[in-house]
Amino acid sequence: MNDIRLIASDVDGTMLPRGGAISDALRRAIALCRGRGVPFIIASGRWIGAMGGVIAQSGTEGLPLIVANGAAVFGPGDAVLREWPLDDADTRRVYDLLRGFDVQINAYLRDALYVLNTRAISPLSWLGRGYLDAGRYRLVADDEARFEAEALHGAIKLEALSDDPAVVARVKAALRDTGLSVTHSSARNVEIMAGGVSKGAALRWLADHLGIPAECCMAFGDNMNDYDLLAAAGWPVAMGNADPALKAIARVVAPADVDDGVAKVIFEKVLGETL
Repeated sequence: MNDIRLIASDVDGTMLPRGGAISDALRRAIALCRGRGVPFIIASGRWIGAMGGVIAQSGTEGLPLIVANGAAVFGPGDAVLREWPLDDADTRRVYDLLRGFDVQINAYLRDALYVLNTRAISPLSWLGRGYLDAGRYRLVADDEARFEAEALHGAIKLEALSDDPAVVARVKAALRDTGLSVTHSSARNVEIMAGGVSKGAALRWLADHLGIPAECCMAFGDNMNDYDLLAAAGWPVAMGNADPALKAIARVVAPADVDDGVAKVIFEKVLGETL
């Protein structure tokens, strides 16, 4: 079979269909890969405080974890293997810029999510408390004084949210020349990390850390924050529901998330079986 020694995958829209759950077939595929010494690495735009349920559902406990679009790599027990946080001066600069738009502003810290201006988006446009692991992560909402005193120091990722695509486009344009990493995981958000940060950069670091060549890595994704992840892997796999830009660089186009595309490709290309 192909010499695939590491698998990395996005979560939302890839492993996890929007509004769905991780399938029994994917859990079985991950378990079989682990049994053969092939780690399955989750590579998500989410922060560590929203990963507990996904880890438990997928059976990836004890494996490294890429979060916040590559801004941090965690090991077992939430141990930080590597972290690339925003500089405080850059955090303040982006915050001041975002205040000029009618957007919800999120700041992700090690133990909390700070949000401002939640009225700017519809209640169902973001997951709020239901997105966070109970007991592991705090949500501080619409408290400007606390946001400015606490959220602008040590931020891992900033995010702007709007239901209006025109506003999202203007925010992206305003951030274009900041030198920071700017991407998105949906049509309603803009995600901002330190310059050079990406899922792909984190995968390259982790693969090197584990002694695995890039050509032996398989990566799955669906949206533009997965582009660098796929570009870093010898086996880039775009979901059937992926952005066309990802399909253009993919070695394999998998069935859509709702059709268990990740599991089907793993069974065929890694395990040599038909699902």
